[in-house]
Amino acid sequence: MSNDYDRIRAGIEFMSAYVSGNDLMTSYVAQRRREDPMATEVLMDGAAALCALLLGKMARDTGKTQHELLQELAHGIHRREQQSGD
Repeated sequence: MSNDYDRIRAGIEFMSAYVSGNDLMTSYVAQRRREDPMATEVLMDGAAALCALLLGKMARDTGKTQHELLQELAHGIHRREQQSGD
């Protein structure tokens, strides 16, 4: 990717397809792969760039460090998985 704007835009497109459901996500990824053999790497890079941007915003908004937020997310996911496994 050439710049942060393009990386974030790719991440937004990818996550928009993700939240729209499996069928749209599968179709979107297949189309991107047809257009660009390196699409998987581009999509992962874009998603990571978008996550980093959002994590930075959350850290500024909450006054917590990015590491603290990631730990909270990990603990929350672990608790949810344990509760759903019971």
